[in-house]
Parts: sequence; C-alpha cells; structure tokens
Amino acid sequence: MPAARMKQFAAAAMTTAAAAATVTLATPATASAAGLVDVKAPEVTASSTGTTLNITIENPNKGVSLAYCNAAVVDASSVPDIISDPWTIFDDGVVVFPTFDDISTFLGVYPGQTKSYTVDDLETGNYGVIGACLTALNPGEAPTLSNPKYLYVGNGSLGSSEIPAFGS
Repeated sequence: MPAARMKQFAAAAMTTAAAAATVTLATPATASAAGLVDVKAPEVTASSTGTTLNITIENPNKGVSLAYCNAAVVDASSVPDIISDPWTIFDDGVVVFPTFDDISTFLGVYPGQTKSYTVDDLETGNYGVIGACLTALNPGEAPTLSNPKYLYVGNGSLGSSEIPAFGS
C-alpha cells in the first residue's frame, strides 16, 4: 500500500475511533482536562524458528484510552529510522507484516487484549519486530513504540537469536 494511502488509511481509522470516543468522553470522569490520554507502549515478544516468526503483543492501555496497538515486522536496517521518527513505519516498503489491508489489521489489538501472530515463509535475513500504539484522542501524536526485538530468520545453522534493544 503506498505511503500516502497508508497515512489516509491511518487517518480514517483514527477518525472512526474518534467517533467512538465521543460516547466515551461524554462521561466526565473518563477524560482528562485536555482530552488527551497517556498511551503506553505495548508488550511484545517474538521468536523465530526457521523462516517463521511467532509474535505476541499485549495492549496495556485501558478501554477509555481508545489506544489500539499492533506489531510490525520490518527489515532490521529500518529500525533506527522508525525509532527516531515513528511515522516512517507507514512509508512504502518498510513493513513486511502485517499488510494493513483492512481496518482490523491496522487496529490490531484492542485495549486490554493480547493477540498472537505467526508469520510464515519469511525470506532469510535480519528482522526487527516493533509494537506501536496510538489513539484518536491524541491527534497528530506519533505512535508509542515498544523496544524493538531483533531476530534472525532462516534455515541456516545460526538458528534463532534475539539482540537486546538499544540502551538495555
């Protein structure tokens, strides 16, 4: 999906979530004075076996936050750019998985839920797995990212490895 279309899709998804937020914000106790929420980064675990990645993502945010999370598999070389500018995750060719072909794959994991994915038949190489959460209640705010997981995927003798995140 082209970057411009991906950003339009993201905006449409957040507009849909914002419409749902109207009902939530009608209760004064659920909204802060500024109408903004503190979006927590998701918890992400990932492992590889052969050319398969197994990913679990937990959305720690509360339902009133309307913060939706997902995990993205990217080429490991893209991780530093994503960390410095989270919006680059929507650039063409950055995300290997998911495809973001419908709203359910964009929103991914609803507040308070956990979801597991299996990504099969990846090309041999080094990948990063990054979790991201965002909410329509914080318009224009970049996604909140998890620490990246680095994994080697392939049928070679190296097997599976995880490299600690920067600064760990």
